[in-house]
Amino acid sequence: MKRLALLAAAALLPVCVSAQTYPTRAIKIVVAFPAGGGSDLAARVVAQKLSEGFGQPVVVENRVGANGSVGAEAVARAAPDGYTLVMGSNANITTNPHLMALSYDPMKDLAPVAMLTVNPLLLFVNPAVVPVASFREFLDYVRAREGKVDYASAGNGSPAHLSGELLKLTAGIKMVHVPYKGGPPGVNDVLGGRVGVMLAAAPTVLPHIRAGKLRGIVTTGAHRTVFAPEIPTIAESGFPDFDVVIWNALFAPSATPGAVLAKLHGEIGRILAQPDTKELLLNQGAEVQTMTDAAFRELLKAEYERWGKVIREAKIKVD
Repeated sequence: MKRLALLAAAALLPVCVSAQTYPTRAIKIVVAFPAGGGSDLAARVVAQKLSEGFGQPVVVENRVGANGSVGAEAVARAAPDGYTLVMGSNANITTNPHLMALSYDPMKDLAPVAMLTVNPLLLFVNPAVVPVASFREFLDYVRAREGKVDYASAGNGSPAHLSGELLKLTAGIKMVHVPYKGGPPGVNDVLGGRVGVMLAAAPTVLPHIRAGKLRGIVTTGAHRTVFAPEIPTIAESGFPDFDVVIWNALFAPSATPGAVLAKLHGEIGRILAQPDTKELLLNQGAEVQTMTDAAFRELLKAEYERWGKVIREAKIKVD
């Protein structure tokens, strides 16, 4: 018995040692979305800070495709040693499994490391096309024109599209979705009056709102965003359970040792608590959001179930 116990302890020793000495070489963060976007910018801020804290290079590599699933799958199949991480978001972790056939399961094959940032969406209108000034007026306007009001998003299956469909189900309204290949073309068409309504990340449209060309109606998070605290939320406008944000978080292969995950989680938490990190991320349009590991896992489960239900009920399909 004693010999078996010693053998078991010896088997665990390499994991313990690797966690104590980790990292001893470069860490790679795979960003599954294009360079210059919110996920990419957040990854680069955290990578620089991690490199400073760990004393090892932390490189960022963009591997795009399939709404973020190409990069996520690559990391799911990587060595589970803490040296390959992926930037995950609503899309490639909790919604893609409901939208497309995948050869891996992001909910099982990736382990959450740490939540980084959140960004609520903003529902806005071109007031020359949709002449409303409040959420109540907006709902009345849409209900009076059932199925005749268009709303734009960055594409089929995007967080903005899913948020719009959730709003339709929650508020009992009917709108027609107009998908674009990215947010900027949609914003341009709203500015041009070709579409009257859109959902997009707040920082991308606030300059047009400040200039009076567009009108912000509500934001989708549980709390008002720091970027536009004057704009109310859907939650405070009659639908208290409505809470949708675009989130960015780091994940590792699922078999990564728990001690390594804990070390990463702790260091990232320390980084996100630094005022200069918060300021850097705010300047890039994202609010820092930290969570315990247990809360993070509960969020993922809730997100997966909620968006699966919305996708089924709205019969959403990707191109």
